[in-house]
Amino acid sequence: MNLTFLCRQCDRPARIEISAESTDFGCPHCERRYGWLERFQDDRLNGCPVCGCCELYIRKNFSQRLGVAIVALGALLSSIAWGYHLLLLTYGILFATALVDVVLYFAVGDMLQCYHCQAEYRGLPALEEHGPFALETHERYRQQTARLAEQPKA
Repeated sequence: MNLTFLCRQCDRPARIEISAESTDFGCPHCERRYGWLERFQDDRLNGCPVCGCCELYIRKNFSQRLGVAIVALGALLSSIAWGYHLLLLTYGILFATALVDVVLYFAVGDMLQCYHCQAEYRGLPALEEHGPFALETHERYRQQTARLAEQPKA
């Protein structure tokens, strides 16, 4: 399994390989240890070992920036073709962009992500037991993070 996370101690991104038999894992930069075994039971990740959050969601293992760039490029090219009154080319570009999107949707696998710390878990079994992205849950964690950032440091 592959884990990408932001270390809670040194605030540096890390990507490590872990196995289901591992009891813990550490940050490769500062060597802080995180407990793995208590969160991974019955071939299922019950919570995020990095931050302790129990709410995880499934999403595609694909760069969101690249996805938006593909759609934006398709919209830009079709707008240019539309401006030159090339209707067939305009619709061809739009349909090609949609086809690329559909092919990527079925070709790319899933991963698990934490709502709180955005840690990404790839290669886990039993992903279907977790739910898809929920905007309400995401907004709750986003607002909580914003409120904590506004509080004065003690």
